[in-house]
Amino acid sequence: MTTAIQTPAISTALPERFMARIEGRVQHRVGDGPTDDIPVGLEVQVDVAIASMVLSWLSEGQPVTVTVARDEFLFYVDEGSIVILS
Repeated sequence: MTTAIQTPAISTALPERFMARIEGRVQHRVGDGPTDDIPVGLEVQVDVAIASMVLSWLSEGQPVTVTVARDEFLFYVDEGSIVILS
């Protein structure tokens, strides 16, 4: 039995770098530890990597960088938790 995997159309339309806003619950894993939420309302820069998306922003003047698996990122976009700005 073969299962078709559907990839959202947005996955092919993403530029290498763009801005996005966190509109709902978006989590990332801190190293090998627990998951942590990215603050709602935050605008982040997104850089596309091979199998992941690198999100970065400033928190209290300090740079923060996290990685989210590409499929997970696209899931968050599809459900409206991440809104692509540009």
